[in-house]
Amino acid sequence: MTTVSTSASDNNINASDIGVLSAQPASGSVSAVIKRIGEIWSLKFTFAAARIPVTDAAASGSSGSLKIFDFNEGVIQLLGSRHDWTAFAEGSALTTAAGDAAFVIAFGSVAADAGDGALTGTEVNFGATRAVTNSGGTGTGATTMTSIQTPLDGTATAVDLIMNWSGSAATIDANSYIDVTGTAHFVGTFLGDD
Repeated sequence: MTTVSTSASDNNINASDIGVLSAQPASGSVSAVIKRIGEIWSLKFTFAAARIPVTDAAASGSSGSLKIFDFNEGVIQLLGSRHDWTAFAEGSALTTAAGDAAFVIAFGSVAADAGDGALTGTEVNFGATRAVTNSGGTGTGATTMTSIQTPLDGTATAVDLIMNWSGSAATIDANSYIDVTGTAHFVGTFLGDD
C-alpha cells in the first residue's frame, strides 16, 4: 500500500492545468475556487445574481445557457457534483411580471437549445437537474447531488462546462433573463489526452 500526503499549500499546484473561468455574465458574477491534488481536481463556483439570457421558444417553452468554464483538452471523468441554489430573480418580461416561472436548472457540456422545459443528454451530463417554481418573481431551490458520470471525450475539442436552464411553455411569455444565486461544486479527474 502506498500513502501519499499533501499539505494545504499543495492544493493549488497545477490548478491552471484544469482550464480557465469563462467570461463574466452580462450582470452579476461567477467566481471559482480551482484546486488540483495529484490527478484529482475540484471546481467550486459561486453565483451572485449571475444572469442567464432566456430565449422563448413559443409553444414549446424556453431555454438559456451560461458558459462558466473552459476545460483544457483531455478526457474528463466527473466523480461527483453538488449544486445548491439560494435565490432566483426573473426579468420582468419572463412571465409578464406574474413571477411564476416553472423551470429546471443543471450543468452540461452543450448549451440548452430545445426550449422544452426539460434538460437531457449533453445538456445535463455534469449532474442532475433541479426543478424550481418561482413565486412573485423569486424562488429558492435545494441541493442536488450526482455521483460518477460517463467520461467526456475532450481530446479533439476541449469540454465546456455550461449552466443550463429550461422553462415550461405554460409559464414563459417572452425573451428575458433569470438571475441565479448559489453554488456548484464539481470533483473529477483527467484520463489523458491523445
